[in-house]
Amino acid sequence: MAIIKRLIGIYFNLLSYLAPAMVGKQAFYLFCIPFKAKLKDKHQAFLNTAERKNILVEDKKVTTYKWGYGSKKVLLVHGWQSNTYRWRNYIEELDKSKYTIISFDAPGHGNSEGLFCNVPLYEKTLREVITYFGRPETILSHSIGAFSSLYFLHKNDFNVDKFVSMASPFSAVEFFNVFRSELKLNKRSMKEIEKYFNFYTGHPPTYFSLDKFAPKIKASALLIHDTKDSTTLLENSMKLHEYMSKSELWATDGFGHSLRSKKVVDRVKAFIEN
Repeated sequence: MAIIKRLIGIYFNLLSYLAPAMVGKQAFYLFCIPFKAKLKDKHQAFLNTAERKNILVEDKKVTTYKWGYGSKKVLLVHGWQSNTYRWRNYIEELDKSKYTIISFDAPGHGNSEGLFCNVPLYEKTLREVITYFGRPETILSHSIGAFSSLYFLHKNDFNVDKFVSMASPFSAVEFFNVFRSELKLNKRSMKEIEKYFNFYTGHPPTYFSLDKFAPKIKASALLIHDTKDSTTLLENSMKLHEYMSKSELWATDGFGHSLRSKKVVDRVKAFIEN
């Protein structure tokens, strides 16, 4: 994998001199490929217990799931290279007579169509899902799903009663720094990538930052982040905590980026039900 990354980086760096416009577009779309894993039989078996519905987002089918029939809606938003199955323990714990639990596989993930995914596409997907199912009282989100959910709430001036953020990144600049470091991209390549990013999103990378999104959000929030998370650092949620007026920060120890633990499930359930 290290050799492949290095070769890709060399290709983009050479292309930045020969055809700079191509670098921006090609690198951006490579950056947006989640390389989804095939769902196993046990995953599909669980997902088939839901009421499933496909909705269209940019002409691609996005698979949604619904469990329960309660009056309060809980929307689940998974992270990068994940899918709705990651929420199984939460879905099983929540009382289906009190809650209607809604989830979806983001574009390019799980059972949904598409090759690409990014924060603006997450936001469009959230808009379509909420338009179809109605306003959720609670959003439970992980990683890039949390970041995208906060962007959705900010962009649409939309509020929920409760918001759970698990291991969220803080800004798009982080993604760019990792991408540059992994592929060892030169300044010319990065300049073209940022130029195409601006064209695609209508904003520079610095715009996509939680210090811009979070202050408008009035939901009661539970922010969970692990001290040993090497994918997104704890300081991201510490900063987010400063910008959300009604937030509580819980720093776990030893659960990593995935935060897979019965303790986390119990804490989230208690927060939702309280």
